[in-house]
Amino acid sequence: MGVLWTFTASSTIFVVARIVIRLKTFRRLFVDDFFVLLAWILSVITGIVWRIESPVLYEMYALSAGKTPLTPGVVPRLNALMRFEAPFMVLFYTTLWCVKFSFLTFFYKLGSKIQTHRRWWWVVSVITLAVWVISVGDIDYQCSLGGVEFIFEQCSKPYHIRWQNGTFWANCAGDVITDLLILSIPILIVWNVRISLTKKLFLLGIFAASMVIVAVAIIRVVTNHALDHNMDMTWLWMWSFIEMGTAIMISCVASFRQLFVTSQNQHLYGHSAYHPGNPLLTALRLRQTRSQAAGNNSWRGYDSGSHKSETAFVAADQVHSREQGDAASIRTESDAGRGRFIEHVAV
Repeated sequence: MGVLWTFTASSTIFVVARIVIRLKTFRRLFVDDFFVLLAWILSVITGIVWRIESPVLYEMYALSAGKTPLTPGVVPRLNALMRFEAPFMVLFYTTLWCVKFSFLTFFYKLGSKIQTHRRWWWVVSVITLAVWVISVGDIDYQCSLGGVEFIFEQCSKPYHIRWQNGTFWANCAGDVITDLLILSIPILIVWNVRISLTKKLFLLGIFAASMVIVAVAIIRVVTNHALDHNMDMTWLWMWSFIEMGTAIMISCVASFRQLFVTSQNQHLYGHSAYHPGNPLLTALRLRQTRSQAAGNNSWRGYDSGSHKSETAFVAADQVHSREQGDAASIRTESDAGRGRFIEHVAV
């Protein structure tokens, strides 16, 4: 129980910090924030269910070990416990996938209007949704909702055990693969932009924090590696809570980076940077392009030594933005210390 409430409390702190940062920086919440909030709510509900039913689970293990006699009052409690198993797994997978879709909605803007990035985002999103449907659909509902008689007569048979353990491994593989696919989206974008290698590695390091979730998912499976006998439910549920809590906390890391960027801009330019999007996203959108100023209706660049327009990619910590009606202005420092002003007309 200590692990459960430790990760629940930690994820709560991270979520509250994320919401405060978003409201302080942008004065509103975004779709990815609501996905994280939903994931946190589901994890709390799952924790409450575990808190209520865990004594019965320990009682069941005591019965199996012969430490406690089987009494008529135990059977209804065991039946109630088993009925929570399938809903628990549905809540677990839905919590994880809410975090995945939070990342996907966050990364959606990174590709801006670059068609190749947008297409890859849709491919990853469809695969992620399909894996969630499969993970929820292949749960052995009969061995949870089928009643005590069916559970005791059928669910201890080898083919039921192999099915449950096989789907457990398959769902873990889908969990890991979708995490890696989602991680490929920012890697594809950041690696192709023109910034220093140090800044690339720094940004990739922030995104790669999601690999911690992958590691926990693998540990969760490895600790229940059996294929021919039932898994230890207490161990499985404990690692499920660890993975849910870790996923929620990692999803909040980008918001902390966002506060750092905004604070640095406030120091450099004397007031808080405000933009309806993320300063990090704004920086990643500025892919290097060259075009004639007269032919570009969306971006107009002004430079004292040239009549041509050049959109430069800059690191997030060099970006300053402010909202003026429907337009946002972005100021960057030039190589010689002279200011370059780029006006972006919001779409």
